[in-house]
Amino acid sequence: MVRKSAVKIVPDDEPLPVEVIEQAIVDIADGMKKLNSTRLTRKAIVTLLHASSGVNKGTIEIVLNNLELIEHTWLKKK
Repeated sequence: MVRKSAVKIVPDDEPLPVEVIEQAIVDIADGMKKLNSTRLTRKAIVTLLHASSGVNKGTIEIVLNNLELIEHTWLKKK
């Protein structure tokens, strides 16, 4: 059984600077590159995420594929 908890959204007083968002996207992309360079197979990663979250394996695959491309998709080249 998967435990679900309510998400409480608290608005910030000020919006995040663009540089912070940009760095977060770069950090996510770097994290995916590091994860993909480990000895774990893609199937193992998906299975571990599915087992710990209960999220459909197909959905996990889609998210992982898009996280690999997040920097290319959302940021211009310098």
